[in-house]
Amino acid sequence: MKGSIIIFVLITVCFARLTRISVNIDSEDVYANAPSEPGRGIFIAPTRDYYSILSPQGKSITVCQHGDNIAVIYGAPTADPNNPVETFIAYSLDSGATWTTYGAFSLELRRIYPAVDGSPNFCTNYGELWFVWQESPFGYNTGDLKVMIEEGTPSAPSTSVPISLPNASDLSPWLPCVAVDPDDPYSVIVTAWSYLHNGNCNVYAWISSDGAYTWTDTIFMCYIDPYPSGINGHMRKGAGNYVFYTYHDLYNISGSDVVYPYYIESTDGGHTWSEEYPLPVPYVSPDSSQFWWHEFDCEVVNNEPWAVHTDLGLDSLWLFHGTGSPGTWTWEVFNVTQFGVCSLTINDTMFYCYPIQRPNVSYETMSNTILISYKAYYLKVHGNDTTYDGEYWGGVYSTDNGATWTITDPLSDSTIDGFIEVAHRLVNINGDIYAYALWAGAGVLGFNFVRGAVKPFYTTGIAENSNNSLKDIQFTLSPTVVTNLAHVSFHVPKSGNATLTLFDVTGRFVESVFNGVLDKGTNTININTSNLAKGIYFVSLKTEIGTQTAKFIIAR
Repeated sequence: MKGSIIIFVLITVCFARLTRISVNIDSEDVYANAPSEPGRGIFIAPTRDYYSILSPQGKSITVCQHGDNIAVIYGAPTADPNNPVETFIAYSLDSGATWTTYGAFSLELRRIYPAVDGSPNFCTNYGELWFVWQESPFGYNTGDLKVMIEEGTPSAPSTSVPISLPNASDLSPWLPCVAVDPDDPYSVIVTAWSYLHNGNCNVYAWISSDGAYTWTDTIFMCYIDPYPSGINGHMRKGAGNYVFYTYHDLYNISGSDVVYPYYIESTDGGHTWSEEYPLPVPYVSPDSSQFWWHEFDCEVVNNEPWAVHTDLGLDSLWLFHGTGSPGTWTWEVFNVTQFGVCSLTINDTMFYCYPIQRPNVSYETMSNTILISYKAYYLKVHGNDTTYDGEYWGGVYSTDNGATWTITDPLSDSTIDGFIEVAHRLVNINGDIYAYALWAGAGVLGFNFVRGAVKPFYTTGIAENSNNSLKDIQFTLSPTVVTNLAHVSFHVPKSGNATLTLFDVTGRFVESVFNGVLDKGTNTININTSNLAKGIYFVSLKTEIGTQTAKFIIAR
């Protein structure tokens, strides 16, 4: 790809002071006060495409711990089809109800892939909010990496100006990340991949210990094979100078190279880095696995790494949790696609949800809530009333460090038909937990803000399905791609009544596989699928200690 790019034009970039381009006081700003469509969230601003809004690696939205101040960085559209974006920022001081935008901070560029991060108290501690973006003009013949500090209040234009990171313009940087130390709001790290036309495919870090006024020179992190084989990663900081970085690179399986998730880490704030380690994906297919550049995220929770990577080819969303210490992590691995599925008919109501893609990880310290969010199908059918009927922002959450998981009610109040990017920080408001996100659709030249309450998906029907750990029942289904016979294995601590029910992809009842008394211990039940049509099915096991659901595909 890099070798085939033709150099068309050299662009010298200069920067303007902040200029207010929209007003959200007294309903003067139509973009700030009107949703793009009813129920679709608050429309913030127009843009060229979602790649210029939602950075594939760095987060382009952050929120203060009180939930009222939100900062967003994005690419506003220009009239130049070759350089269609320029850098803008947007602020909300009222939990996302209204927005004010400022810019531009760059001339017209091909891509900016922006990112933002701030201390939990950036709303009151001015100077603890940082923006970063790459500067890639048409042709990708040059590049630069810019950082800007918000030195004043978000409600007024800042006197800050962007600065270039040392030697960044020589590295053709791509896909930057920025993260702040949770214990030291003046310790900031930026990473980027030297990938564009003149790049060497190394990942580099820059570190500041004075709030982004001065920076180290480039620090080597790792080498990643060129896209589409590999892709630059997500990076988050923990306490005590711990930094976790996860990315995609090639992995050899039975003589075939497969794009695969890796990680490296640092225990000195990013000055030195470990060797690369593969994450323990339970199963990978050289012919089918697809780990994509927009399908992973990470977070450091209680100084332990969490990472999510979607295998689109095998329809699995893998969650990894490292326990122990850096260099010797013991990894817990969860298939979020499995425990995020619910397809149950309870009385005269059918409940259905199923994870799709676009995973994010976010965390709230007071409640110890970890949210794994993603796009998901949601459906509730009661008689002739369908409550949900499409792709929503949803997820699963845990308050006990991953021992049990609960499926969320939809986090968006209507469908999400494009990319969704979630702030790393959940917000606790009087005991209620909220997640903050941006979304943009492929056909919508603009982006929207949504805030969702993290609460169980229809508690009356789903709590028993989601409040029991998979470890308790040890529920497994094999194979997941079936020809004529599937096997369900599970453990029950005491004898009792149980039902095993089969549903199709819409949640409709197909057949009752088992309805009777099970003996204590491990049980295996076979499902004869020879008379069923090809397609996706769900099997739901209900016992006295809870309900578990899994999905399989019949393919002949």
